[in-house]
Amino acid sequence: MSCVLLAEDEFLIRVVLADALEALGLSCIEAPTGQAALDILRGEAPLSAIIVDIGLPDMSGEKVIEAAMRHRPQIPVIRCSGAPATAPAANGNIHVFAKPYSVDELSRFVASLVSGRTS
Repeated sequence: MSCVLLAEDEFLIRVVLADALEALGLSCIEAPTGQAALDILRGEAPLSAIIVDIGLPDMSGEKVIEAAMRHRPQIPVIRCSGAPATAPAANGNIHVFAKPYSVDELSRFVASLVSGRTS
């Protein structure tokens, strides 16, 4: 089973998105803060994708993305923000979803991404 790291501080968004991902057959590790996400990234959880909200309470989600690119560069990252990306992605492994997004659209994108059906 594919596992997704979900770094999102808003409880309701995190729970609804985690439920949607699990309904599509993906397991989900929830991280309500940037530090929690960093701890998971530095661990050995077998991640297939990473979803990062840019507006985390303790640090910018950009720092989480930078750490993901350092520690697990092969794993696709989905950057979620109400603001546009400040810099282009260093590689094609970063995908952008603007807020507000459709939970159904995002969860289906992640499912297709981890199964290799999208670029």
